[in-house]
Amino acid sequence: MRMIKRCRIFRISFLFALMLHLFAYSSVAQTDLKQLQQVIEEDSTLLNGLAGYDATVRKDILTVAQQVQVLTQLKEMQEDAQNSFQHIIKDYDRDTQFGIYELSRYPDLIKELTIQGKLKKRDIENIILSYPQDIHEAALEYGRKRYKALAAIDQLNQRNQEGFESLITKYDEDFQVSIRRLMDTPEVLSTMAENPEFTRLAGSVYKQYPDKMDEKLEVLHNQIKAQKAQELADYQEKLKEDPEAYQEMLDAAEQFASEEMSNKSITDPVTKEVEVVHVNHYSYWYGYPYWYSYPYWRPYPWYYHTGFYYGPRGVVFIGMPSYWYVGWHHRYYPNRYPHLTYHYYRHSHRHPRSYYNFNRTVNVNINNNINIDRGNLARIDNNRGKIIPKQWPNQRPAARPDVRPETRPTQRPATRPETRPSTRPSTRPTQPSTRPSQPSTRPSQPSSRPSTRPATRPSQPTTRPATRPAPRTNYNNYRSNESFRQNWSRPATPATRPAARPSGGFRRR
Repeated sequence: MRMIKRCRIFRISFLFALMLHLFAYSSVAQTDLKQLQQVIEEDSTLLNGLAGYDATVRKDILTVAQQVQVLTQLKEMQEDAQNSFQHIIKDYDRDTQFGIYELSRYPDLIKELTIQGKLKKRDIENIILSYPQDIHEAALEYGRKRYKALAAIDQLNQRNQEGFESLITKYDEDFQVSIRRLMDTPEVLSTMAENPEFTRLAGSVYKQYPDKMDEKLEVLHNQIKAQKAQELADYQEKLKEDPEAYQEMLDAAEQFASEEMSNKSITDPVTKEVEVVHVNHYSYWYGYPYWYSYPYWRPYPWYYHTGFYYGPRGVVFIGMPSYWYVGWHHRYYPNRYPHLTYHYYRHSHRHPRSYYNFNRTVNVNINNNINIDRGNLARIDNNRGKIIPKQWPNQRPAARPDVRPETRPTQRPATRPETRPSTRPSTRPTQPSTRPSQPSTRPSQPSSRPSTRPATRPSQPTTRPATRPAPRTNYNNYRSNESFRQNWSRPATPATRPAARPSGGFRRR
């Protein structure tokens, strides 16, 4: 609670300090500051979302925000590019469209596949050795079969790049450097363009007093980071004190990975670095697959959503469960993991102002979910000594049994494919075939499924490098991106039904 109060006091002092230092500036700047103050007072999550990024990304956002007209022009160019891209793929079935969207995440690969004309299969096998494993299957499937489409997309890529360079060349070097970096975070550029007034106000205030704003945002960033660390530690501690919830956490994650992540096994050990190196985003110009109903710029691995992974020494927590993972859980299996549901609810009660935005997740997926057996949750709470004083919502009987239907609900978009592609690329790098033994204190795990992933490495020798170096990325920014999308792009009216994953989403990343 002390941390929460300090953050509230800081937000007030943040605005007050800026007002004092900007007193001598023009009336326009002071007007913008007052308007920004009003926006933050109405909803401070906008400021928190910005402060959640590291200093480099924050500076890039605020530098580009000073030229909001560029974002407007970029958005128009993006719409033209998306129309052109969709025209190229419109005659293909959904599986093929999905495969081409996946290839669009690697523009250099598309160029290599098309620059010398239609290649033979062995040439494609040699080329893909320089790229992550997750794109090999799509390249082999469509590198020859859809050569004309890929060649047209390569030309479109060149046209987009030329237009982008022509647009930004009139601005100073700092602006050009910042907007080039933000092209690698398309979720940020898109939300900035969709919220031009807030973006303009933040850029205007930053232009007048950049050093002071950087200083205050850094303080808020560190406070948010510290509070999130405290909250995550409490989440982890309470799970360990509740063996039933802990086991259900493992079971739910295993089921999620097997159903939504192409039969992955959560007990395959991974490293923290793996996640941030190989998650290539969809192209800013073409976006994520058009049938997705929610922004989904990066096909994250399963452990981004569950909030933990298995390291060489056991379970490692990296964050809170994602909004869409909790939505999957309570949409399809609302009463299968009741102790885990209770843990979510208890955590939300213990942290009413979570910077993980977890309360929104709980409110949509548990409080407003008519299929939750609330009597069961009340019994669990009673067995825990009634540690949640808040009244439970009115009991509402489950509308259907806790069994995932074989067919999709009729309200889901008709454009969603019936089945996922048989050659769906993996979003996780290949893991070692041997698995280190788990500590004896961890609950026993179900046996892992045998791997069915086809081998894509050609048998012939090659002199090409085995992997293409990928830039290191700050993992914290990935979590900030999710918060940024929710804060800047939330719907006009709150959701009143259990959350669903993006239509066509996890199953077809």
